[in-house]
Amino acid sequence: MTTTRRNGQLPSCEPCRKSKLGCDHTRPICNRCVRRGRADQCLYHPAPLTKPRDTKAAAIRKPRQKPTHSPGQSANVSVSAAGVSPIGIRDVSVSVSASVSASPLTIGESHAWEKRPFANPGFLGLTSYSDNVTGYAAVLDHAMRPRDSGGSGSGSIAAVVDLRQVELGAQVLLLLDHLPLFEELLEKRFAIWEGWIFGTQMFRCIIKVLRDLYHDATEGVQDKYASVLELSRTFFHNTATEIELRASMTLSEYVALSGARWDSYALVLSAVGYAIYHVAHEDPLFQSEDLPGKDMKGLRRIALAASDICLQLCDRLGTISDSLCCATLQYLVLVHHTYGTGDYRTWQKLGDLTTIVFALGLHQAGDERNIPFFLSELRKRIMIGAYGIDKDLALFLGRPPRICKQYCNIQSPLDLTWEEVIAAPSVRQAALLKLDAQGWNTEGILGSGARGRTIYLACLIREDILELSIGQGGDNVEEHAERVLKRARQWRSELPAFLQWDPESTNPELATLHMEFLHQDFLIYSTLVKRIGKGHDALIKISLEIVTCLLDLVSRQMRSQKTHMLTIFDLCYIGLPAAGALATELLRQSQPKLEPVLSSAPFPRSEIIQKLSVFISHADTFIQQHQGDYEIALQGQMLIRQVLDRVLSPTTDQPFPDPSINGMTIGDDVDFMALLESFDWEQEIRPTFS
Repeated sequence: MTTTRRNGQLPSCEPCRKSKLGCDHTRPICNRCVRRGRADQCLYHPAPLTKPRDTKAAAIRKPRQKPTHSPGQSANVSVSAAGVSPIGIRDVSVSVSASVSASPLTIGESHAWEKRPFANPGFLGLTSYSDNVTGYAAVLDHAMRPRDSGGSGSGSIAAVVDLRQVELGAQVLLLLDHLPLFEELLEKRFAIWEGWIFGTQMFRCIIKVLRDLYHDATEGVQDKYASVLELSRTFFHNTATEIELRASMTLSEYVALSGARWDSYALVLSAVGYAIYHVAHEDPLFQSEDLPGKDMKGLRRIALAASDICLQLCDRLGTISDSLCCATLQYLVLVHHTYGTGDYRTWQKLGDLTTIVFALGLHQAGDERNIPFFLSELRKRIMIGAYGIDKDLALFLGRPPRICKQYCNIQSPLDLTWEEVIAAPSVRQAALLKLDAQGWNTEGILGSGARGRTIYLACLIREDILELSIGQGGDNVEEHAERVLKRARQWRSELPAFLQWDPESTNPELATLHMEFLHQDFLIYSTLVKRIGKGHDALIKISLEIVTCLLDLVSRQMRSQKTHMLTIFDLCYIGLPAAGALATELLRQSQPKLEPVLSSAPFPRSEIIQKLSVFISHADTFIQQHQGDYEIALQGQMLIRQVLDRVLSPTTDQPFPDPSINGMTIGDDVDFMALLESFDWEQEIRPTFS
């Protein structure tokens, strides 16, 4: 909303107004609040100086008591306050709301501990209380069946959602003024990389629903903000309403029911924030004067904060849905890109995703008689995406995985494109007839379905590597590693011919699949070296193969003047650990006072020096500063560069000119060697999930 105050100036948000600071009036969250870490309190109050009608005398005569009203009464109280709720909510699920209470909450006053009328326990397994307590309800009596906890009536919603949440939702909905810009940004991202979990058609359908709904609500009205407030209430009602599925439902019919919800809106906003990492910085789109946040960084902050607000509004209702699962996965990918792999928030959001995946029962095959075909395939891709990012984070952090294959029955998606998945039944059936017995397409197309299937196979091996590296089993480590290697190579050899690597191939997706399998071998040999000191020659060999292959890919793509996003990711997340292993061995071989490692193969010193020099040059060019793991990558590059300087410089007793990295002082070669060996080169995160 762009209405001005009576003095002609734009209104300030509540934190800036109360602190007497200059607000930049950016909606829904001003940049000053983002910088001060108060994005969760940034609220533009329609009437900031209004107060409750209670006088001081009345307040003195009637001391404040702990409220004992029912949920229905609380709804009336919050509405009658004309925008100022008498109780400031400061719980986790509604931390995005600005508190207007003058006094702190007493214990038990927060709505976080109230029962949510729309909460659903979700999937319940064989050992659950449901199977033991209510499993015989149909046999005994209808009264023993689980009762409806309140339905989806407006009274129940009003009891959970107060006016401040509605206002906050309205401010986020005002971002739809920029929907054409968001749509253009997403289309630019789709032209670069469509992803394999969510189809482009799904985003386009949601955007169409949002555009039509927002246009109908705001076009030609005198009080735009009042209309958006009503639209916010509609979003709350839709989010609390369960979608009734049927097998014949199409994607457009499904989105017509699910598009105007906070979870679907969060999916779009998260995708917008993620798209910023794909589109070139110099794109004219980012030079627009109407760009929210003024620049790329500001737009990314707004997308991150707004999508988080939408997810918290969903959490306020306590509902779970496929749309919420999609939004949580996309938001996790955005958080990972923004904050990095080692940031606690990334691990925390993975916990949120794992929770909803299990609550929806995506880890087990269920009754799909009433599930549309496209939704069934989407669920399989979401499950594999969650399973994959869980393995990546667990490997990177050296922690146990949250999703274990021994407790899951994960289904591979069929090797179909998104166009075939959402097509009419006759077209879809024709596509199904072209699949082989294992579910692979027979036309040699490396599409989104094939991508999901290969990622699943790779993640199964990654879980085996996790068991090898941090498991507490009593197996012989070397024998265990041999079994994992044998299984990985067997699965790779059984892939269809169009997924087999050809050095002359120009397909970047096939190249990144090849790098994935090489990286698995690297992780296995690296684990062997660390745990029992064996496999050293194999580790150097596979590391050199990884770096050589990456340099060849980058060289060919640079000649064509188009370096693919996946190759750049591989350069950082696969190439840098391999280059680190080569640099460590290069320094060891070059320093006579360091204990040599027994090796049966000659060490290609000159080749490694040349390739590491070129690799560092490419890393400086392509690894962007705005990426979440940039600091880790930068430290790795600095260490490799120092190794090259020491190896190529004359031997000297003087300390290195730049004696510290990240606060650690580097002295002689022995100290530097210890630093190299202790540095965590294994950055296994490969953000290809959306």
